[in-house]
Amino acid sequence: MAKVLIVEDEPGITLVLTQLLLERGHDVASAPNGWRGLQLLKQQMPDITFVDLHMPEMDGRTLVEIMQTDAKLCRIPVVLMTASLLHADVLPPWGSFRAVLRKPFDLTDVLSHIEAMA
Repeated sequence: MAKVLIVEDEPGITLVLTQLLLERGHDVASAPNGWRGLQLLKQQMPDITFVDLHMPEMDGRTLVEIMQTDAKLCRIPVVLMTASLLHADVLPPWGSFRAVLRKPFDLTDVLSHIEAMA
């Protein structure tokens, strides 16, 4: 099964995703902001990362941009999560992420992304 990192500041979303993925046999870690997410990325090297765009301390765009400057982290597939309307100026550069999930999203979409990318 896959090693999944969830970088999300909303505890309810993190809890639901974590429970779903653990029930499916995945190894799950989570971080409440981009700084902690970056630490976990370096420590755990997950198979796939779900990143919220809007978080305190370090947002998802900045986290993904930092990942792209690291030879190892840039290989980890990223799925962005957001509740806001998407504008090009809030997204990380094209090619630095694989997909975008609009909140609220269907949990089967999360599982589909893991199956396709991890």
